[in-house]
This record gives sequence, structure tokens and C-alpha cells, in this order.
Amino acid sequence: MAGLLTACHSTYEYTQQETPPKAVITRPDLVYDRPPAPEINLLFPLVALEKAETPPLPRFDITGSFSSREINHVRTSDPRLFTEGNILLIDLLQLQKEGYAFPLPGAKVISPYGGRRKGHSGIDLKTVANDTIRAAFDGVVRMAKPYAAYGNVMVIRHYNGLETVYSHNARHLVKQGDRITAGQPVALLGRTGRATTEHLHFETRIDGQHFNPSLLFDFERRTLQDKCLVCTKKGHTVVVEAVPPFPHPPTASL
Repeated sequence: MAGLLTACHSTYEYTQQETPPKAVITRPDLVYDRPPAPEINLLFPLVALEKAETPPLPRFDITGSFSSREINHVRTSDPRLFTEGNILLIDLLQLQKEGYAFPLPGAKVISPYGGRRKGHSGIDLKTVANDTIRAAFDGVVRMAKPYAAYGNVMVIRHYNGLETVYSHNARHLVKQGDRITAGQPVALLGRTGRATTEHLHFETRIDGQHFNPSLLFDFERRTLQDKCLVCTKKGHTVVVEAVPPFPHPPTASL
């Protein structure tokens, strides 16, 4: 990926004598001045400079109607992703402060991603029993039920293309199909399923594939990372890497 991207933008380069092409994208009445990047499917639409100074937030159309598999299994693919290419970019700097929340305020990490078992699919966070777990981003509750070793687990599908998983919960405060906002209380901390102490097992996923939540959150500062996530579809898996953020506003140097 280092050979493909050095930042969250297209690899097309212009000389000083060249003038970047104007691209009219789907709307004939709006002209965009970012060069097209056909190899990359941006989650963030190109910006109409006549309409806005900064790009709009990414937002997929999420319905409240999920398939039986989506309601009953943690890992499922998202039919709205990777429809136009095998790369998606998620620029975390475009999320406003109110657009995200740390899932368990005040928590400390008691087990990292991977960990000694090398197969730990999330990060374990601990505070106290029945503490409030909060939604990381706006979205829709895709799954909320007991599920094997996860115990009481909740999966939220977000408008930015990601999913977050919250498990071992003592009790759920919202139900499957509910639309929720970032920071909204969604569950209480517990030790259901295969757990030896009260904690939150927190996962981040895209198209069903889990990836290191530390690419998304700084777990020491409990803040969102200032990175751009490059998500590459490779067969049945997705590789997620963090690169320097996309420059805003868009310029010819892209």
C-alpha cells in the first residue's frame, strides 16, 4: 500500500505547466476541481466548491430492515460497500467532535487487539460493573442478542461504512433496528458470555472483517485518530491501513 498511497488521495500527479482537469460528476450543474481518481472509491463525495467549503460527512443509506443473517450473526458483509472498486477511504478528520464518542469513557485497556492469544478480535476495556457503554458513531443497531462467547452482544452499522461491536453486556438499552446517535447510551457493562470480569469487548469491523480498533481510536487519550483509513478488499477479506489525512479543502496538488 505504501507504493500506492503516501497520503489519503489519488496517485495522479501534475507538472507545474499542467492545469488540473475539471470534472463534472453526476450533476451537470456543479463543477468540481478535484482530479478524478478512478481506482479509488471515496466514501466522501467530491466537493462542489460553489456549495460548500469542506467536504460533507460520509453517509450511507442504512435501512432498518436487515436480513436474517445480519440480525443473528456478528460477521456479515455489507452489500453497500465496495460496489464500485476494491478501495474505500474513510477520512477521520471529517468527523466533527459531536460525530463520534469513545465507547466507554474513563476505561483502561486490559487486553489489546491480537494480544497473547494472537486471535483477539477486539480490545477489552474495563471500568466498573453496569457502567454506561456509548455508541461510537451515528448508525442503526443491526444485532442485539446473546451470541455464544460474546454473551449479550450489540452490533451497530454506521453511516460512515464501519460497524462497531459491544459485547459481554449486562443489559442492552436499545434494540435491534433502533437508530442511534454518537454518544448515546446503548448498553451496561457486564460479564456475560465467556468473560472472567466485567468489561467491554469492543470491535471495529468493515464488510464483516475485524481490524485493530487502535487505527480508529487513541485508547490512551480516548480520542479519534487524526488519520485516513484505507480499506482494501482482497478476496473475502479487507485490509485496513492508516495513512496521513486527506488535505482540505481540495486543491490541484491532489
